[in-house]
Amino acid sequence: MKIKKGLTLIELLIFILILNILLVGAASFSTYLIRVTKFNQYKILATHHAEEALEWIKAEKDKDWQNFTNLVYDDNSETTYCIVSLDWTSIGSCDRSYFLGTPNIFIREVKLINEGVDPVLQTNIRVIVSWKDGSNDYNVTLKSNLKILE
Repeated sequence: MKIKKGLTLIELLIFILILNILLVGAASFSTYLIRVTKFNQYKILATHHAEEALEWIKAEKDKDWQNFTNLVYDDNSETTYCIVSLDWTSIGSCDRSYFLGTPNIFIREVKLINEGVDPVLQTNIRVIVSWKDGSNDYNVTLKSNLKILE
């Protein structure tokens, strides 16, 4: 009597099932890692755009504080501007269109806030870079307090 060695049909089906479970798990994990990597890439770019605007504003303040406060500050307690490029001609109101970066998914806003202090002496600023990824909205916010040096 000969003994046949090999896999039965049930053993083969169980092996294929286990292999499919492992492959689906690996594909799901890979998709998750790609999504996280993309989010981190966009967050780094948004932080770069926010830091760039903050440094530009500080440089403009250092050039001529009085002119800076006259140009960008009005009588409201909070004023918001969009900054497309780093010059005064590109500053305007935000219409929530995405215009900055590659890809063009970022909005860079600067909020000048007067918290009961004379804006000639001090201005609080908040730079917010926002982006939309799918149905989710994200943003990076940097804050600074600009004071006149006496």
